[in-house]
Amino acid sequence: MSLDLARESHPIPQRAGGARRTAVRQRPDPLIADLCDGLRRWHLWFNLAWKDIRSRYRRTVIGPFWTVLSTATLVGGLGFVNATLWHVELRIYLPFFCAGYIAWLLFVTVVNESGPSLIAAEASIKAIRIPYSIFIFRVLTRNLIVFGHNLVVLVLLALIFTVRPTASTLLLPVGLAFAMVNYLWIGLLLAAICARFRDVIQLVANASTVLFFVTPIFWRPEQLDPVPTARFLLADTNFAYHLVDVIRAPLLGTAPDPLSYGYLAAAAVLGFTVTALFLRRVYDRIAYWL
Repeated sequence: MSLDLARESHPIPQRAGGARRTAVRQRPDPLIADLCDGLRRWHLWFNLAWKDIRSRYRRTVIGPFWTVLSTATLVGGLGFVNATLWHVELRIYLPFFCAGYIAWLLFVTVVNESGPSLIAAEASIKAIRIPYSIFIFRVLTRNLIVFGHNLVVLVLLALIFTVRPTASTLLLPVGLAFAMVNYLWIGLLLAAICARFRDVIQLVANASTVLFFVTPIFWRPEQLDPVPTARFLLADTNFAYHLVDVIRAPLLGTAPDPLSYGYLAAAAVLGFTVTALFLRRVYDRIAYWL
């Protein structure tokens, strides 16, 4: 009894190593902490994205309409050729191709610009303590603004070919939300990997070019119905197709396939899980890789 009282009045001190291990176990998850800190600084990444847009069109005469003109030229030229080759009416094919192409541009530019985003911000990251997600939010916001510019082309085509909005058009914000959530984990994962392995930047750029031709962007997935295996591989299990379709379908006044929403929701859960596990191992090393 006296020995127990002595232990209570004079507890045995723990080793410093044990305290450190306890502190490590109580450390917040790097991904969650980084995202929360980045969201709190929304004014920073929004102003950086807006500055990027202004810098892109500085000293130009028509400013952001260069983006509109570039998209309109490609959609008009390639759309006319494909509609002729496949014997599809222009009033049907051009809006379909335009909606898919501007949704694809949002996807491919986010992916290609996310990889080198931390490398481009090397000076800022090494100078001050700043969450990495800020630079991904910057990429997402910048490209969302450009997406808004490209919508002008689709609006013009809708006026020309009398494509009227429907109740399904209201699903556009939902599709954009599903896409942006997935772009966020893709951007964070790619940025961390590309900081360590710079060759991945070129690999992603080349892969996205191939992906454009095997994804139903300028051709309809229904064209693969006679070959169920090809439809399954190139459309049903194609991640890029679902990212495009949840945006393209509302723009055309139709509801996306519920499969696309379920696919993207599952991809978001799996993607954030993989990203969180990866960042737990490498988060403290990223600044030294730059």
